[in-house]
Amino acid sequence: MTTAVAAVAIMAGAAGCTSGGSYGAARGGTQQLTAAKACADATYTWLNVSRRSALTDMTPGTHYDKGDKVSTRDVKEIARYTVSVRTRGTELPEKRLIRDLGRHLKLGLAGDGVTRADDSGRTTKYDRGAYGEQTAEASGRYVTGRAVDLVEGDYRYACKGGTVSSGHVVTWTDSYEVIAVACGEKPDKEASEGEREAARLGCREGDPARA
Repeated sequence: MTTAVAAVAIMAGAAGCTSGGSYGAARGGTQQLTAAKACADATYTWLNVSRRSALTDMTPGTHYDKGDKVSTRDVKEIARYTVSVRTRGTELPEKRLIRDLGRHLKLGLAGDGVTRADDSGRTTKYDRGAYGEQTAEASGRYVTGRAVDLVEGDYRYACKGGTVSSGHVVTWTDSYEVIAVACGEKPDKEASEGEREAARLGCREGDPARA
């Protein structure tokens, strides 16, 4: 049994264009300001956009008896991601790029300056005030964890005269996935990458959950 509480949808995005004019001029630097004026009606093209469940917190396999409460309260951070933008050519404001990627996906994204009150630009330690809990359906070892909905994409920012900036963006959505994996059972066909990674890291070699 693999259980994902408040699970996120994992999707792959195709290329798409959005207008760049609505976010205003780029901040700082003569080159940036000149490019922004020249590109008032420019467009972003998003390529190779992907979303995946990336495991950030977990506990190793722990034995529970049938009927026990399996909780994610004590998961520990194992990976941390940082909002980042790699740029070739004219630099554009990071928040501006992330907002446009969010508009392309119709999602709020970390680092866009508006989605999260604590917009620190990195995944942080598990908030113990919010956790998932379920009842063990059978005695055995369980792995619990949390994953973020990681988003990546390449962009091109172009005027009529050609591309003036391109690069790669890494961020994530405002939701996260809470995971509980029963090591003694095979994973569901719909199991996310985060669930499978938790099973691989937390269950023992030969456990059905690692199949």
